[in-house]
Amino acid sequence: MRPVRTASKTLALIGNVTMTLPWKSAVLLLPLALAAPTPASAVESADPIKLAVNEWTGQHVTTYLAGEALKRLGYKVEYVTAGYLPQIQGVMDGDITATLEIWEHTIQDNFAKAINSGKGEDLGDLGIKTIEGWIYPDYMEKECPGLPDYKALNDCADKFASAETYPQGRMLDYPADWGPDNDKRVAALGLNYKLVSPGSDGAEVAEYKAAVAAKKPILMMFYSPHWIFAAEHPKWVKLPESTPECYTDPKVGPNPEATHDCGWPTGWVKKLGWVGMKDKWPAAYKFLKSFSITTDAQNEIALKVDQDQVPVEKAVNAWLDAHPQEMASWKQAAN
Repeated sequence: MRPVRTASKTLALIGNVTMTLPWKSAVLLLPLALAAPTPASAVESADPIKLAVNEWTGQHVTTYLAGEALKRLGYKVEYVTAGYLPQIQGVMDGDITATLEIWEHTIQDNFAKAINSGKGEDLGDLGIKTIEGWIYPDYMEKECPGLPDYKALNDCADKFASAETYPQGRMLDYPADWGPDNDKRVAALGLNYKLVSPGSDGAEVAEYKAAVAAKKPILMMFYSPHWIFAAEHPKWVKLPESTPECYTDPKVGPNPEATHDCGWPTGWVKKLGWVGMKDKWPAAYKFLKSFSITTDAQNEIALKVDQDQVPVEKAVNAWLDAHPQEMASWKQAAN
């Protein structure tokens, strides 16, 4: 398994924060049944339900969609800015009521720790599957005819090089505080590339878009779901098939002397809740247990936020207004 992707930021609790950071994209297929908003007097507690907001736009859309729907049910909701890793302790302590996008191949060990402690509860799958790997623009296949095969990368290292990395190729990695493991993978596959860390997920997306607009070379570590696949149509580098043994046994994979000589596995995305939620807000608990997303719905909203600069709260509420059947289904799920 790949190492935990860490988040170096300390946990901060800030009510009603609207963020416009970049994101992992996903989308929403929502539970069943919720017609008109429930009056606030009908909710079980007047205390705010605190939902964690992490570092990427897709997660913001997921969180605000759930939160704004809960508001329409009469609940008070606060959006809490929290680092991806520190949020787990926040949920266990009850400072965060729920966080809605835990990716399997990042902090799954911490997720399990929260569940096993008895202080956190698995609220179920969000409904999306993750893909991670290296992406490039389609026009680079003319410059590097062997693509998408990873074996072509060394022959084209000069095509992907920058003034700072030449003669090595340049690969834009994940932000450093995500704990990427590309150094192991690049070394294991014998690739003549230098890893460059962006300042943030947003900076990474901006650099990719700028490179595509100028038809310049770029090779980048990235993930799906994300709206960039609908907007820019990047291609995936084909890496050796991922297996659990590839990460522990050097004999597995093309390099018999190294681990990590393979691609990434696909994975689940889960929701994590504070164990006390089901007693304090039982209907909201049922709602979040039922809440799921589809990539199409989330990408639709995310594009408006990132491309059209619509505030995420406004974009989400416009989507809810346009999909009354979803609110109707949520009410039934919360009963």
